[in-house]
Amino acid sequence: MEDVKPQQIKGVSLLDSFASWETFLGYVKGKWSHAGFQKYFQNTGWMFAGQLSMVISLIVNIWLARYLGPTNFGILSYIFAFVGIFSFIAGLGINDILVRELVKQPEKKNELLGTAFWLLSLGGGLAFLITTTSALIFESTSLIKILIILYATIFLWSPVNVIAYYFQATVQAKKNAQAQIIGVIIVSLFKIFLIMSGKGIIWLVFAFALDYIVGTVIYIYNYFKSDLIFKDWKFNKGIAKIFFSATFYLMLSAVTGYLLLKIDQVMIKFYLNETQVGLYAVAVKLSEIWYFIPGLICGSIFPAIINAKKTHEEIYLNRLKKLYLFLTGTALLITIPIALFAPWIIKLLYGTNYLSSIPILQIYVWSGIGFFLSAGINKYLMTENYLKSILFYNLLAVTTNIILNIILIPKIGLTGAAWATLISYSIVPIVFFTLKRLNSSPKNV
Repeated sequence: MEDVKPQQIKGVSLLDSFASWETFLGYVKGKWSHAGFQKYFQNTGWMFAGQLSMVISLIVNIWLARYLGPTNFGILSYIFAFVGIFSFIAGLGINDILVRELVKQPEKKNELLGTAFWLLSLGGGLAFLITTTSALIFESTSLIKILIILYATIFLWSPVNVIAYYFQATVQAKKNAQAQIIGVIIVSLFKIFLIMSGKGIIWLVFAFALDYIVGTVIYIYNYFKSDLIFKDWKFNKGIAKIFFSATFYLMLSAVTGYLLLKIDQVMIKFYLNETQVGLYAVAVKLSEIWYFIPGLICGSIFPAIINAKKTHEEIYLNRLKKLYLFLTGTALLITIPIALFAPWIIKLLYGTNYLSSIPILQIYVWSGIGFFLSAGINKYLMTENYLKSILFYNLLAVTTNIILNIILIPKIGLTGAAWATLISYSIVPIVFFTLKRLNSSPKNV
């Protein structure tokens, strides 16, 4: 991406610096045809195209929710939430660090990928064992124990995710998008077959686990197709130490981040029941289906932000400001229509069995604004290597969420959980920008 000159940043109007409209159009055309801009633009386009898989998944999951009903759908949602709590062990917080190092040191690709692969293999195996043990100890229902263990097998496939991170770092989102779309189509067809055949919840959990297996196969195929060789991967103790020293805080941040996303569903089951989890999960799904957008936006331009940091501080800070504004505007464009049309959305998609989800959706969807901004804030903190700060903000949010859930769920039920999530997501950007304003330099935040 071509850097903007400092004097262009300070101008009140870019158009004022051109003699005529034709000159301005020529400038825009030149920027559009720039190879760097086209590379990032096309990469972002493919990242968005890859999320077509989420649209397909949403359609199938709506069908699934209607097929299972609130109680069984609640059991399914609880299983995903329970297993997801332990995902930080499988991921070890490596993903962003790996992408960052692949951008900075592309010549060490094989050492970085090899080291990350073996660390994730260790983390995946450990996550499976801990999840299985926890299910056996804390769950009293045999069926739920079996389903948790079955779905926890997804952790055993997590090491292959390093391939996706490599394609992200090298601005090859096309390969990741193809893997996502093909994988989801295959597994969705299998889920539809199971629904139409009247299969039970065990088969359906197996189908969700199968999604990760299919994705693994496609990632491996794409890596081979790129003329890259697995046997060139090497484990490097020095790099492993870098990963561990850098990812300790990120791993803790990952667990707090996922707790923020899913702990409410676990607590709803504890205080209420599986049916209430199902009603709540519908609102959560419709709100969080958009949460891939800030990840794509930030993930696509992360290399450009790092490069700007290297070259010019003012350009770097200007890009960050624009990122925050863009994330906020995008979140509002999504949130307002959903909040207004929630009754029609729920009735149309899920039917009368889920009418109680309407007020939950109308509250929960506003959490997206805080989530979108937090994604940008995390990228800033990652670029500055403020890993402790990432952990601080995540701990602040999840602690707020848990305390509010304990207070509000017993008193006002599902809407209490929705309010707890909204407040906890909002507190991160409020505190961050307040501290940033109070400090003379953004680096002190």
